[in-house]
Amino acid sequence: MEESLAGVARAADEATEAARALIPRIRERDHTVWRPDPAEVADRLGWLDAPRQGRQQVGDLRSLAAEVVGDGMTDVALVGMGGSSLFPEVLARTFGPAPGHPRLHVLDTTDPRAVLDLEARLPWTATLLVAASKSGTTVEMRCLAARFRQRLEEADPGHAGRRMAAITDPGTPLAEQGEREAFRRVVPAPPDVGGRFSALTSFGLAPAALLGLELEELLEPAQRVFERALAGEATPGDPVRLGAVVAAAARAGRDKLTLLLPDDAPGLGAWIEQLVAESTGKQGVGILPVLDEPADADRFGDDRLVVAVGEQPGLDELADAGHPVVRLDWEGPGQLGAEVARWELATAVAGALLEVNPFDQPDVEAAKSATKQILSAGGDLPPVASPEPALAELGPGGYVALLGFVTPQGEDHERLQRAAARLRERTSAPVTVGVGPRYLHSTGQLHKGGPAGGVFLVSAGEDPDDAEVPGEQLTFSRLKRAQAAGDLEALAAAGRVTAHVAVEALSDL
Repeated sequence: MEESLAGVARAADEATEAARALIPRIRERDHTVWRPDPAEVADRLGWLDAPRQGRQQVGDLRSLAAEVVGDGMTDVALVGMGGSSLFPEVLARTFGPAPGHPRLHVLDTTDPRAVLDLEARLPWTATLLVAASKSGTTVEMRCLAARFRQRLEEADPGHAGRRMAAITDPGTPLAEQGEREAFRRVVPAPPDVGGRFSALTSFGLAPAALLGLELEELLEPAQRVFERALAGEATPGDPVRLGAVVAAAARAGRDKLTLLLPDDAPGLGAWIEQLVAESTGKQGVGILPVLDEPADADRFGDDRLVVAVGEQPGLDELADAGHPVVRLDWEGPGQLGAEVARWELATAVAGALLEVNPFDQPDVEAAKSATKQILSAGGDLPPVASPEPALAELGPGGYVALLGFVTPQGEDHERLQRAAARLRERTSAPVTVGVGPRYLHSTGQLHKGGPAGGVFLVSAGEDPDDAEVPGEQLTFSRLKRAQAAGDLEALAAAGRVTAHVAVEALSDL
């Protein structure tokens, strides 16, 4: 790990000393590192044991993969949200399937076009449906699983359960459904690991096994990272030092974490974004990850910390301009398990130094509750408005979040990305793009619980074709619009600057 920490070097050294003093307590799973009350801490530290515990599941997960391959299944559709879907997407996009293994499709949206597109592409007589949810009740997972289960039943009446699997905590409604409907497998997840720290548990390992990946190549490097860090070793790329630097920078006002990441690990940024934002964004503090922007020394303000993984252009210019820069080595996708461990421990350390609990998400429920109320009352989105009054309130140290309930990777998503690029040039502020409802389970916590100063422009794409949710008086378009409206209400209740903006209006920014 190379550093050029202009302006925060001394604070980073002091934070590192404080962090190292915490390591013996973290090693002993002492919940008071984060808060006196053990609730949502003492029962959320199992991620430190995940690589070792995961090895005990390797045989069973390989057996599941062999069954799926032996039965001629060519595709796996994984439906979930947040920590249940982000790391499987990294695996699918980074590695793809090993020879003879099925393709993995990850769906974590309520956008009807995305639902219908995947539904049309999958060969339902040769597809395994995997429902992934820690709680077993996530609304997006439930609706997607119900829709796709109907397709399985149509393709092979009376045998849909054989073409389904679940990844969930023991005793959840999803686990009970799996037993009741004779799913091919209900893969248990450790209940002492929160969703965003679950990449090296069943939520990541089962998809990896189905892809035909070598699970030990994820688990063994991760275990070495934890063992060496918890033994007090200051290694290259030390997660304790990384967490200390991130926290020290945030306390110095550099709470925008610009991430420059390798091209050969697509999706890694979205995974880190959820881990950092949802873990630290509460009690009026937090670290905002900023993805997918060029390193521009002239445009970056004094609220930035830059962390680059692997060789990235423009780092010397950023350092010369006085921006603190951390450079982490990258040896290729084989490093992925170790990278997960590094960021998990660094985030937990940063939370301790910022005096927040990195394992809860107190403000995520606000948007969920508002969505339920809107659905039950028959409400909808407010009228669209010009974004300009909201943008006029953008001040120093603020940021703009473009939040689109649109088809992922579709035309409207591209429109959001182009609008973000123009707003960066226009405002010189950090601009992030979130696709709903995914972002509700990621940066959504920080938007409402983190520092003030953000401007939130929420858009919902049109749905010329809709899709019904079986067993519900509900369609995916209706759910999507209610989620967008619910987040607008929750943001406003938190005192944030918001506007409901037409997707088309983004082209004029």
